[in-house]
Amino acid sequence: MIDFFASLTVALIVVMTVVIFLSNQRQAAIMKQMRVVLEDWYQAQMRDRRESYRKEIHMPDVLKWVGSQVNLNVVELGRRFENPQALEFLTAEGVRLIVSPLPKKQLRSAVGKIERKRGKVAKLVEPLLGSHPARMQVVERSNRNVHEWYEVEIEEAARKLEVTWIGVNALYFYMVPTQPLEQSTPLVSLDLAGLKGKFKDWYSNALAALKQRFAKDTALMHGNGSEIKLK
Repeated sequence: MIDFFASLTVALIVVMTVVIFLSNQRQAAIMKQMRVVLEDWYQAQMRDRRESYRKEIHMPDVLKWVGSQVNLNVVELGRRFENPQALEFLTAEGVRLIVSPLPKKQLRSAVGKIERKRGKVAKLVEPLLGSHPARMQVVERSNRNVHEWYEVEIEEAARKLEVTWIGVNALYFYMVPTQPLEQSTPLVSLDLAGLKGKFKDWYSNALAALKQRFAKDTALMHGNGSEIKLK
């Protein structure tokens, strides 16, 4: 009898274990389906909000938008770079503004490789990040520190600037002080203004002497003519 009840107890435990297992599996499947439905709903809501915000964007002057990100007055778009991805803007404050989707470390590495390949030719123009990249100021603007739809503004600005920056949700603004290009000192220095003045004086003196000589010759010719008539 005891063996019978023991076997029955074990059988009940096994049956309950199977029932609980199947119930957990069913609940897991239901939870998975609910998660998929919620994710689809959330993505649809985000997509609608994204498109709604895109319609609200008003960016008539993209240069003004670029400058407003770092409180500068952008007056002109300068050089364009595809590798690395970067744009150069000139500002009224005398600062070159470099805008790129690449963070500082990646951009400096890419620019350094290109400048090393070009060698002396790269020294003929002002370096993209200036002569002292470590001293420049960098400002990051992204969804994390602006607003959740900042990437939509980036897409609109990139479209107006005619650049293909795909999947960019952050921009880095590098403020590089402008510096004049170094001019090499010529081996022979010519004072063009001094030479011009000396030539002018020489020409005036020569012309005056020529006029004086011509006047003397004319006077002599008139004198000789009078003597011939008297004779």
